[in-house]
Amino acid sequence: MFSSTKAGHLAHIFATSFLGQVAGNELVPPDPDKIEQYGHLVIQALVAIVTIWATVRKALQKSEVVVKIPASGPAETAPAAPASGRVDAE
Repeated sequence: MFSSTKAGHLAHIFATSFLGQVAGNELVPPDPDKIEQYGHLVIQALVAIVTIWATVRKALQKSEVVVKIPASGPAETAPAAPASGRVDAE
């Protein structure tokens, strides 16, 4: 990594310090508002992907067979109560 000559060694030190200055000045922490905006974008993208996936999955799903059963049973044989709520003795 280091050069074997004194000039190469000094050039490496200066280049490293220059790159360190550039990185230190240019790489600043992001603004909290930008972090929140990117978070919202990521969440919206995930919701969109899951929604599209569920819609495609539902569209490709096999339809269920519906079996219709006749409605005959105890409900048809039960006597209807009078509208007045009074039951007359016969």
